[in-house]
Amino acid sequence: DTSKSSNVMISEYSLDYFLLNSGGFDAQINQAYCGVATVSALLNSLKYMKRFRDVDDISGWTFDLPVDQRYDPYPYATQKDILLGDCVRNNVIQEGDDDSEGGAHVDGIFKPPYGLNMAQVADLLRCHTSDEWEVSVHEVDPSKTTLSKMRFDLTAALIDPDARVMINYHRQGLGQVGGGHFSPLGSYHPPTDSFLIMDVAKYKYPPVWVGAATLFSSLSTLENCAHYDYPKAQERLVDNKSDGSTNHLFNPLTADEYVQSLNVLGCEAGYRGYVILKKK
Repeated sequence: DTSKSSNVMISEYSLDYFLLNSGGFDAQINQAYCGVATVSALLNSLKYMKRFRDVDDISGWTFDLPVDQRYDPYPYATQKDILLGDCVRNNVIQEGDDDSEGGAHVDGIFKPPYGLNMAQVADLLRCHTSDEWEVSVHEVDPSKTTLSKMRFDLTAALIDPDARVMINYHRQGLGQVGGGHFSPLGSYHPPTDSFLIMDVAKYKYPPVWVGAATLFSSLSTLENCAHYDYPKAQERLVDNKSDGSTNHLFNPLTADEYVQSLNVLGCEAGYRGYVILKKK
């Protein structure tokens, strides 16, 4: 029930380290970066937990926070910085200056299929955490996953101080405007069987309590490009035809052209769900 109060209910299931001390929980910087903003929030929430570091020296941390020149010498996961580096470019999404494009800046998040899927978000987390961490992806296929299983997984992650959880849901399932979206999950309230979504689109929606059954319905929705050969497949989105005309694969202007782009990418549909980051 999205009409419930969004006031924080402190309980054993509350991730109070970034609910109450929310430094590092920034609004997504554009409307395509919800997955990136969520990963940044999760990584920054680890910064204050000394048990996740071998030593105070950041070189000994078991997760990677970049040092942005604006905040030097303090490490902080900004939504731009965590997309840089060979690991992200080779395993998640193309971002940065591309020599093949004459040195032009390329951001694959703004190419079809647009945004990131759950597998890419999980790989982005893996790029910034060591082997001491486990990243698991859970698609909520209603023919295979039950409400009870979802509730168990999410509450187990929320009660574990060495775990973080993010969800990929469809906004319309919550009575909101929009489509697929990522945000961190912040708390569980047993008396109302409700979860608290910490929406990274702060300019659009505040944190909201959602009943477990409603959340399950919004997670068990289909993403039209849940699986494809990222990031290499986007190289096939060549916009110009040999005769000099355009096929709009790179920048589709109609629904039909977008479907054509997804076909070229080799997209396969899959269910949304949740991603759990946990210390082994």
